[in-house]
Amino acid sequence: MTNHRNRPRDGVMVRDGLRKVVLYMDVNIKIKTGVLVIGGGATGAGVLWDLSLRGIDAVLVEQRELSSGTSGRCHGLLHSGGRYVVRDADVALECYQENQILRRGAAAAVEETGGFFIHLEGDDPDYVDKWTNAAENAGLPFEELDLSDARRQEPLLSKAARRVFEVPDASIDPFDLVMINVQGAIERGAKVLTSTKVERLIVEGQKVRGALVKDIESGELYSIEAEVVINAAGPWGGLVAATAGVNLEMAYGKGTLLVYSQRLSNHVLNRLRLPGDGDILVPAKTVSLLGTTDLPVPSPEKPKPTGGEVESLLDLGEELAPALANRRLLRAFAGVRPLYNPGQGAGRGASRGFAVIDHEKEHGLSGFYSVVGGKLTIYRLMAERVADLTAARLGVSTPCSTKDVCLPALTEASPPQDEGGSSEGSHADGISSDRGNSDGGTLICECELLDKDAILQAARRLNRFTPGAFLRSTRLGHGPCQGTTCIYRAALLLYQEKLISYEEFQEFIKRNLTGRWQGIEQVLSGDQARQVELARGIALQNLQLRGSKQEFTSGLPRESHGYEPGSKDCSQGGSGGLSKALHGNKPGSGSGDSKQEGQQQ
Repeated sequence: MTNHRNRPRDGVMVRDGLRKVVLYMDVNIKIKTGVLVIGGGATGAGVLWDLSLRGIDAVLVEQRELSSGTSGRCHGLLHSGGRYVVRDADVALECYQENQILRRGAAAAVEETGGFFIHLEGDDPDYVDKWTNAAENAGLPFEELDLSDARRQEPLLSKAARRVFEVPDASIDPFDLVMINVQGAIERGAKVLTSTKVERLIVEGQKVRGALVKDIESGELYSIEAEVVINAAGPWGGLVAATAGVNLEMAYGKGTLLVYSQRLSNHVLNRLRLPGDGDILVPAKTVSLLGTTDLPVPSPEKPKPTGGEVESLLDLGEELAPALANRRLLRAFAGVRPLYNPGQGAGRGASRGFAVIDHEKEHGLSGFYSVVGGKLTIYRLMAERVADLTAARLGVSTPCSTKDVCLPALTEASPPQDEGGSSEGSHADGISSDRGNSDGGTLICECELLDKDAILQAARRLNRFTPGAFLRSTRLGHGPCQGTTCIYRAALLLYQEKLISYEEFQEFIKRNLTGRWQGIEQVLSGDQARQVELARGIALQNLQLRGSKQEFTSGLPRESHGYEPGSKDCSQGGSGGLSKALHGNKPGSGSGDSKQEGQQQ
């Protein structure tokens, strides 16, 4: 592993397959490529994979870490189309068709759970016929189940259920999905740069010729020249386009989700009504996700779950599955939907469709395309559409093959992502063999079945160690215990093996403790909240992670947060999380910033 402290300060390192290439230049470091892809979510990764299969040279840049935006802040539902079939049959059909393609082509990231659409007593009885008629007309498969059979398959099912329909929903891991797309592309020569922010697009005359980018760590500015630039930045797409003088009428819809400490259902559970809040429960590996809300927000930055949203989701979720009232919540988090609805704004009525914009036709700027809107389920189709335009412009006749070529499974031998810190794997990467016949020894994380070998392999794949990249690459701390013990075990192991410095060891612990609290403060009350904050304070004190108070509570809006880092008495606090616990407020009664690492944290 190449430590970032030894990185050359007069150049930039990129990853070309397994080879490190260092380009030395003065201020303007230039990388030349055929296509520059902006955005490291599912769409950007899908575009990179598609282009690589056509033999087109491409570089992807991401301002943070892969899947750190919308793709990593969703419920991970592979839609069957049933949710949208009444209001938008075209989107529903796209979802179903892509669902079938991804089950074959992205099997490494898909769990075929199946799904139930459940009509409850008191819901609009006319909607059932509207839904079944619309599904039949669109060609979406469904089957009505006998209620006793449905309850046998799903004991969590509400007694208020009156009709149940089975559909081909599935669960998909967005982190794994992004990683296998990137891995496949890198194996075919693509390059990926994380922690690389687009400062502005480079426009000469009426053509976009690349982008001026900034290495977030070093602060270096350099240019990437490209024949074509593809804007796949999700909610940040409008901000990217604006640097070239282009106005994209983006709207932002915030969705808050709750994470439960158990896998509560066998199937995805959907409420059979017009899409609303708290009407989807998704089994996601070792946890379950309940969502979601849909509120307009002015910006894609730092989406914050509110106490009102949490309370509403709890109430509505219990209507769908009353047993949720007795299940332990792990945390709340929020993401932002990138909606492209010129003149319409956000909200439930906004289309979930997507658009590929040729800025030469729309704004007189050649060599520049934006792909906006859409759903995770249809990311491959979105990538295909913009890659088709790109290939035509470059004179490449090779057709799209992502429908037929299977994405690779994550492997131990996967090349490191790049110098920016995102890894090329997930918890499945490096432990597929560990679960049965590994000699790795003691388990580091019991929730995710990560042993010593898995931890070390994941760390060694990183060229730049960052807590976020490492946690994403392993799912460490994502399970029911939320890193209660495994974080400390892993940090100590990495330090003992000289894979991280003591300063990085401290940052690793601090980042986890801080991030954990930001997510769980909305869903804890009483003794549980008191215990969690006390444990955090003790850990910080014992590890001498003193820092400033603001450093440890970054993003939290309260004036006081229940403890002072380094203080002897961590059980006393002012108006913060501990105060909320001492006064016995209900979960979600405050407001806070859920600055999440991803979908299931």
